[in-house]
Amino acid sequence: MLSLVPALALGVFSCARIERPVSVPVVQNFALALRPVRVLVGTATLTQKLDVSAQGKAGIWADDGKTLLAAALLDKAPVTVKGGAVVVGGQNLARACVILAGESGGTVQVGANSYPGQIVLVARGESVIAVNYVSMEDYVAGVVSCEMPPYFERAALEAQAVAARTYALWTMKHTRLLSYDLKDDTSSQVYRGVTGTSAYGREAARRTAGITLIYEWAFLPSFFFSTCGGHTAVASQMRGAPLVDPLSGVECQYCRLSKYYHWARKIPAAEVETALAKGGVITGKLLDISVTKTVSEGWVDTVTVTTTDGVRLLTGYALRQYVGTSQWYSTNFKILRSGEDFVIEGRGLGHGVGLCQWGADGMARQGYNYAQILRHYYPGAGILKIY
Repeated sequence: MLSLVPALALGVFSCARIERPVSVPVVQNFALALRPVRVLVGTATLTQKLDVSAQGKAGIWADDGKTLLAAALLDKAPVTVKGGAVVVGGQNLARACVILAGESGGTVQVGANSYPGQIVLVARGESVIAVNYVSMEDYVAGVVSCEMPPYFERAALEAQAVAARTYALWTMKHTRLLSYDLKDDTSSQVYRGVTGTSAYGREAARRTAGITLIYEWAFLPSFFFSTCGGHTAVASQMRGAPLVDPLSGVECQYCRLSKYYHWARKIPAAEVETALAKGGVITGKLLDISVTKTVSEGWVDTVTVTTTDGVRLLTGYALRQYVGTSQWYSTNFKILRSGEDFVIEGRGLGHGVGLCQWGADGMARQGYNYAQILRHYYPGAGILKIY
């Protein structure tokens, strides 16, 4: 088995504000953090193409360490599957799992993005998945770069780095028997490899290297999102979020600079009806939607959906997912039927659980350091350096 290639050299980062270093206890017994993070970065199917390229030459190995190709030239080589085996550039490698790594620490490109570490191709039925095996700190640097803009304050970027690292570790505890730990999109954390990694992301990862959030001596499920609009949501608002005290929701008046702090929009009733019917939620004509129950300062727990075929209760979370998160910005909303439209007035952007990213930046602008930001949004959680 190949060893993971060295991390990229750190980029240069400057900041006018000089902060006192945060003192964090060190505990060195979390071995999970020392293995690579496995991120799903692409899938090849009969209808979805995927290609790989290498910076220079690439080595291709079997998962038992046997060399298959010592110095392959990969230039947009298509990835397919035949008879349960991975095929790269038309060459059947006769293995269901192969490992690609760039020569002398070079990157491997999957689709439009280049990745550090190794790319593992795994045949699954009639598809092949591409998984990036990447060091934790390279991964965190990439996530920070994709999840926060460069103009956010340094302390906010560092808080994001700790949250991203902890979320990855929490997820990795539950995925040991799977082919990957996380996806590269908003269903996990956004990650684009070297292509999407910036100097400010690398610096945030470096300054917080090994620092995590702990609750009851386990990694905290450190969810985060864009904007809360005044108060974060309790974990019950998000499917899959454990009901732990640090995710009980807190007041936040720091995200007012976000354009989603308060919003209003119209969505055609026909569009909502189509989305709910497609999801198998309703039959008949949609007549009305009303808020039945709210929790945690206006976050909607339950709505009543009325159609010509009857009435159905639905969670606010599910309603937003069915209609589309890109236009139904959060589940902190009020809704009114107006003619052929639904008029929605709401607060925030995202699921609302955990760290408010715009709030973190707002706190940083007021002089709070990353530890103070994390303690505000995850009350009761401990902050530990594990390596």
